[in-house]
Amino acid sequence: MMAFEKKEIVSATQLVRQFSNFLTELTNRKLNKIAIIRNNEMQAVVLPIDEYENLVLRASLSNQKSIKDFFGSIDKDEANQMEAALSECRKVDENEW
Repeated sequence: MMAFEKKEIVSATQLVRQFSNFLTELTNRKLNKIAIIRNNEMQAVVLPIDEYENLVLRASLSNQKSIKDFFGSIDKDEANQMEAALSECRKVDENEW
């Protein structure tokens, strides 16, 4: 389980009542994350959008399979060409092209 500082743990009621303040603290990086508790149990975590996007990107990159996993009958050169083409497409998707 991830560690949270005391100031990062809030009740659902407290979050609702002070949402704007918590959102400002996340946006200004005074808080890195907020754990929301309800009935004395952690229910959710709120993250700044850039942190969430980084987590999603890292997860998708770690789960990527090789082209050969999808097209087992192609040879190594064809697989390399397809991977290179996909890499170029990802650059467009990630605005790096």
